[in-house]
Amino acid sequence: MIEKLLDKLRKYKFFSDMLTPETFSQMKRYVIIGFTGFAIEYFLFNIFNELIFVKFPPGGYITAKEIAEKFIKDTFERVTYRYLLANAIAYVVAFWFNFLLNRFWSFKSKVNIFKQLRQYSALFIFNLIVASALLYFLSDKIGIMPKISKVLVMGMLVCWNFVLYKKVIYK
Repeated sequence: MIEKLLDKLRKYKFFSDMLTPETFSQMKRYVIIGFTGFAIEYFLFNIFNELIFVKFPPGGYITAKEIAEKFIKDTFERVTYRYLLANAIAYVVAFWFNFLLNRFWSFKSKVNIFKQLRQYSALFIFNLIVASALLYFLSDKIGIMPKISKVLVMGMLVCWNFVLYKKVIYK
């Protein structure tokens, strides 16, 4: 039954490209880098959110509060600012780790690195905005702890990133 489904899917170019031994090998490497990147990002998020920013509150809260109130028409608590800033810092570090290892190891790409960096950066900005909005929504609006919200959001991002890496960025 599964083999019949796979045969039907292979008739379409998109799926035939995704159902090759090379793609499965890339996916395995992507998952290894993904779990490692996840660990780095999640570790840094927690270190900044629960240790560093608790002892040394980050500056810029008043400016961030004014921007948030202007754009999202909502109050912006110091705790919210703290975990959103921790998220951004962790995400930037993970960005470089993931970009370089995916380029050279997962997808073994030889395409112009600056072109890929521009594309990856655009995806990074989109993902950061989506991740921050989801983190805010899950934590402040629904009431899920930021630690748990972070894991849920990271899981959501992984789903669309592999396809975009394979088909657009590292093709």
